[in-house]
Amino acid sequence: MSLTVILIVLISTFMHAGWNLLARVNHAERAFYYKMLVLTLIVGFIPAVWSELAARSMTTTAWWCVLGSGICAALYLFFLARAYETSDFTIVYPVARALPVIFVAMIDVARGRELTSFGWLGIFLVASGVILVPQQSFLDIRLRNYLNKASLWMLLAALGTVGYTLLDKIAAEVVQQGPDTAARYGYFYFAISFFPYVGFMKLSRDPERRDNPKDWKLAIPATIFGFGAYWLVLWAYQLSPYASYIVAFRQFSIVIGAILAFIIFKEHGVVVRLTGALLIVVGLIFIAVLG
Repeated sequence: MSLTVILIVLISTFMHAGWNLLARVNHAERAFYYKMLVLTLIVGFIPAVWSELAARSMTTTAWWCVLGSGICAALYLFFLARAYETSDFTIVYPVARALPVIFVAMIDVARGRELTSFGWLGIFLVASGVILVPQQSFLDIRLRNYLNKASLWMLLAALGTVGYTLLDKIAAEVVQQGPDTAARYGYFYFAISFFPYVGFMKLSRDPERRDNPKDWKLAIPATIFGFGAYWLVLWAYQLSPYASYIVAFRQFSIVIGAILAFIIFKEHGVVVRLTGALLIVVGLIFIAVLG
């Protein structure tokens, strides 16, 4: 990857970890994500629609991609929230973020874009780190730590990530190039995801959707970080042919999120989980420098 792409994705990782930590503060993630989507839908509607009517940057293929991508994003947010309800941040965030790395790498290969040996090694190290983060001790590594309801929600969230990643990478190759197009596409991505997300909440009979003024205040910076993080990623997709490398390098947010979560939320398993985070970082270096 070029230095420009690395810097763009690195900035996005800080923003991604930031909005996830803000969503975790009051332990009402499903309702919090709803607020984030509402703010995005309302604030961005006029500038996004007006600028797209003027620029006509979205092709027919891109519109179909963003439609499917929005549905996948809703699935990701919904199951991510469910996972947070049943497990620690330092387990859910790393696993849900890193599982898609392997899946997307396979998709790149299927699309005829072979990865280098170092790229595969980096992805393997990232995946190895994921295996460690659900543990609280090296002496207590058990299969049952993975076979639980939280693991199911994390897997489903990861599949949602794979879905929107694939579709958004395809769209990035057929739209007009530039950060402005990426921003518009990002808005439509979040706006479309609002509707299926609300449907998922109703089907689940969400008991925690409530109007908390404090949550709305926290949702404002979280929305800025959330939109900004994915806008940068969409721009990076336009600049690099390898979606898997970008997805893998985004996982630096795991390290940021894990360290801050240990400090803020006082969660357990510091040694083993930070070791997993270190493996992820080493993998990212292989991908960024030698991939």
